[in-house]
Amino acid sequence: MTAATLDCLDRLVGFDTISCQSNTSLIDWVAERLTGRGARLTRTAKADGCEAVQKESLIASIGPDMPGGLMLSAHTDVVPVKGQAWSSDPFRLRHDGDRVYGRGTTDMKGFLACCLSAMDSVDPSKLTRPIHLALSYDEELGCAGTDDLVAVLKHAIPAPALAVVGEPTMMRIVSAHKGARVYDTEFLGHSAHSSQAHMGVSSNVHAAHFVAHLDAIFANLRKLHTTIEGLEPAHTTFNVGIFRGGRALNIIPDRTQLVWEFRHIPELDPDQVEAEILGWLEHEAKPLMKASWQGADIRTRCSASVPALDPATNRAARDVLLSHTSCDGDDAVSFGTEAGFFQHMGIPTVVCGPGSITIAHKPDEWIAIDQLARAERMLSGLIEWASG
Repeated sequence: MTAATLDCLDRLVGFDTISCQSNTSLIDWVAERLTGRGARLTRTAKADGCEAVQKESLIASIGPDMPGGLMLSAHTDVVPVKGQAWSSDPFRLRHDGDRVYGRGTTDMKGFLACCLSAMDSVDPSKLTRPIHLALSYDEELGCAGTDDLVAVLKHAIPAPALAVVGEPTMMRIVSAHKGARVYDTEFLGHSAHSSQAHMGVSSNVHAAHFVAHLDAIFANLRKLHTTIEGLEPAHTTFNVGIFRGGRALNIIPDRTQLVWEFRHIPELDPDQVEAEILGWLEHEAKPLMKASWQGADIRTRCSASVPALDPATNRAARDVLLSHTSCDGDDAVSFGTEAGFFQHMGIPTVVCGPGSITIAHKPDEWIAIDQLARAERMLSGLIEWASG
């Protein structure tokens, strides 16, 4: 592999872009680097207007300004390191044999480093199709920043012919993955002394009824199995990750928070599932609480929505990788990526990148140098495709 990729990865790891931090220093560095190569840039600040933590997405294009190009996608944020036992500074690249260590080496600054190194070697005048690099923020927060990126992509560049999301797949082509919806539901009851339970409305009890209802809904959905080989488990799942309520044993709890999710197979319409669940809360659970105390309430907010990746509409992207690179596979994974967002824009999209998802998010995160070299070779083949 090239020394330029390792130098680039060293710089990228050095930017502390944990999701709660700003990514603008990294974006500044990438933008300055690509401007020097003649790239056309579009930078967009976080849409919610929050000034506490500045974040930006970046779209960079080289080659002709026309439809039918290649889009390479990477997120700039990484997961926290607090509480993890690292053997060295997580924000300083460390070499050890055939591996390099540092936060984000696998997920997914290694792929971004390969992309930047590859774009350095491209002569834009020789491209017959454009190459676009799309960088997002807050992917590790349920793809919270991807909607902002997608909104800009629709107007910033002509429609690409394919997209490659470089999440770690050990350089196997992934054509399918599950989608996800994440919710925060709050039950507001009425407190009372536990000896006078009839005077209160227990938010914990009503929240527990809701969990039981979710269990029944998803037990029924388990009967619907995907036809896509490799998705494990082969059905839609749910999880209640946080159940928080109550202050003391002798107080009827008046506020309970649930944070829950479901991960759905591509064949399932998540909007229908959401409508059924929210309808039950509004028309059955809430009136039952209000019957005991009119001030009771249930509030639900969808905090993340990640579309599934359906292999039926992205064969064109898989075929380009199979014919122009040494990558192989037609795999499916159960974790989510940004690929489904691009597919919903009408862009055939696959996931293929260096490193293993089993190493991501852990202390002493690392990536094999050979994986970076394989990513470089894939990008070289895609550049040849873009050169006609």
